[in-house]
Amino acid sequence: MITLQSDEMTRRSFEQVPESYDSLPQTLGLDMVRVFDVQIVVDFGQSESLMAGISPQRRAARAKASEPVAQAFYDRKLRFVNLGNGIYPTATLAKRLGVPQAEVTAAFWKGAAVPAAELRTRGEAVRQIFAAGKKITLTHPNGTNLSFAVDAGHGIVSDGALTPEKVAKGTAAGSTWLPAGELILPAVPGSADGKVVIDKVLFDGKEIEALTLVYAKGQLTSMTAKSNLDGLKAVYDASGGAKSAFGWIDLGLNPGTRLPVGTGRVVWTVPGAITVGLGDNRGFGGTNASNFGLATQLAGATLQVDDKAVIQNGELK
Repeated sequence: MITLQSDEMTRRSFEQVPESYDSLPQTLGLDMVRVFDVQIVVDFGQSESLMAGISPQRRAARAKASEPVAQAFYDRKLRFVNLGNGIYPTATLAKRLGVPQAEVTAAFWKGAAVPAAELRTRGEAVRQIFAAGKKITLTHPNGTNLSFAVDAGHGIVSDGALTPEKVAKGTAAGSTWLPAGELILPAVPGSADGKVVIDKVLFDGKEIEALTLVYAKGQLTSMTAKSNLDGLKAVYDASGGAKSAFGWIDLGLNPGTRLPVGTGRVVWTVPGAITVGLGDNRGFGGTNASNFGLATQLAGATLQVDDKAVIQNGELK
């Protein structure tokens, strides 16, 4: 079965479809999850402000209506493949990263060509460091200083290959994104203390400057920024579930995808890049369920496990 979606269709679904439809049960989506055991998704999207102006309440209503579909997806042992992984080489992405589109295209295909075995070996070696450690510390000259613990046993190495063993562990492990090359680690609930400062976050086409997230005992206690916070804060406030929980970290491992980090766009696979997640983490090996999830990325950060630096000033050791 092939389904088609576009920026225009997504936008029109809000502008031309009555609000009363937002909360209807998504029976077709649920049936698709139940019937098909393989999903292959190709990235699309040129607009960075696709959802700008759409009310947080409508977004939350649709997200709530889609929750049974999401839970069914996570409950089933599906195989899921995404082609694009945030760096599908569009003109919009190239402009945001500040590099020629040809350079993004080259990095995309170079990263896709790195053998799964190489990425798996690299990822498992790093995962074992976390498995043997107790305290993890994330720091950055911008004021970031966060300590937490991860569940390395439920960590996922996205290497571009889906084996029967991975699929047997569940949908999170039975998923991969191409170009691959990430170590995904769910946080231990209640373990995060401190703050994360993200210099630039892109939300609804606007740049949020110096987004500061403060955590205590694994829960978000403060969300502030120097500019453009209102849109994100409104969506967060309208959401439910475990939206305030520190969710996960994602470490880039792919040497072929050396692209700029810190532009506001998340470029997952860049070696040494650190992405931290707030809210729902079921797709990252965890159990936090929410209709809110936020991924933010740090450039030039240091990640330490006990006394061992895994990433030093943005460089993967």
